[in-house]
Amino acid sequence: MSESIILYGTPMSLYTGRVRAYLRKQHIPFDERMPGDPRFAAEIFPQVKRLVIPVVELDNGHIIQDSLAIINHFEHSDQKRFSVYPESPIVLLSALILDLFGAEGLLRPAMHYRWNYFEQNKALLQAEFGDCAAPAAGIEVTQAVAAQAMAPMQGYLPPLGINDQSIPAIEEQYLELLELLQKHLLDHPYILGGLPSIADYGLYAPLYAHLARDIYPSQLMKQKAPRLFRWTERMSAENTDMPEYGEYREHNQNYFPDDQIPQTLIDILSLVARDYIPELEETVNATNRWLAEHPEIETGATVTEKPHQQTIGRIEFQFRDILCSGVNKPYRLTLIQRISDAYDALDQESRAACIKFFAPMGLDTLLTLKANRRIERANNLEVWGAETINPQREQQP
Repeated sequence: MSESIILYGTPMSLYTGRVRAYLRKQHIPFDERMPGDPRFAAEIFPQVKRLVIPVVELDNGHIIQDSLAIINHFEHSDQKRFSVYPESPIVLLSALILDLFGAEGLLRPAMHYRWNYFEQNKALLQAEFGDCAAPAAGIEVTQAVAAQAMAPMQGYLPPLGINDQSIPAIEEQYLELLELLQKHLLDHPYILGGLPSIADYGLYAPLYAHLARDIYPSQLMKQKAPRLFRWTERMSAENTDMPEYGEYREHNQNYFPDDQIPQTLIDILSLVARDYIPELEETVNATNRWLAEHPEIETGATVTEKPHQQTIGRIEFQFRDILCSGVNKPYRLTLIQRISDAYDALDQESRAACIKFFAPMGLDTLLTLKANRRIERANNLEVWGAETINPQREQQP
């Protein structure tokens, strides 16, 4: 029997993974279909205007594309069991920062370990790419389709800053992150305590679909961080699934209080600050330069000229001891502005407490980082919003 909500996605898609896990944890029934389903090409693609997943079709026919937009739709409905957005300020901002880092900042290790270890991963990728594009077709058809779909994937690595110079730093960062997450998950079932938050879903996207499922990185995770691998299993379950955590299971299925943030979480946030802040700052700065060169842009105009284009120009940024270059993805600004929005909504006392907590890690700059224009969504596309009240701009001479 088909469920009323249809999720179009694939097992190897990181953003499909976080939507699927969210729907399961919230006990929202759905029917999952591949983008090779005839209905996707005939009815979904013309509405979305670009070949991207995940896409959810609601029971009233309404279409939502983008994993965050899908999650937020259900967060504002009466279908959710619990909110993935904590209420206390420090924990909420930590959740938004880690969601940004997971959904965008971990694309480098996710793509590197998939496509630079292609021979090790080939058997699984070939099967799944074939099933995605041509579900239920014969083996010869699916293999041919898979080869065609996988052919351009290596070309996606340089725009993300993945090259011979950066690969050692990417692997060094990932191994360090595995160690930090393993240590944290020894004592805590989820990233922010006893419930999965938006931080878990952001991190889960790359850590599950690419790094826990692809053959080579899966072995690496199991060896270096078995509790993290187990977390990817538990995130896929419909219940909280934490028999290893007796105290949490019996007494504490809640998020951390602001005054009880464990050092293991602070260590993870510190890695984010060191490795990701330079790229985020340059994303904002490059976008502001681009906006200054295009004063004619009107509110409501699509961010890129064509729907399938998802970049505007290039950026250079420091990643550990490497100067990296890559494309400027304006979508990232939608995740950055969520952080400053949450901070701006706080009272003065709460803001001061947040600055006190995040400043020693170097994350305080992210609380007020914003581009000179907002990015909104309309008809499943990113569009330019209003000008922002930007403290960085006001400080410029």
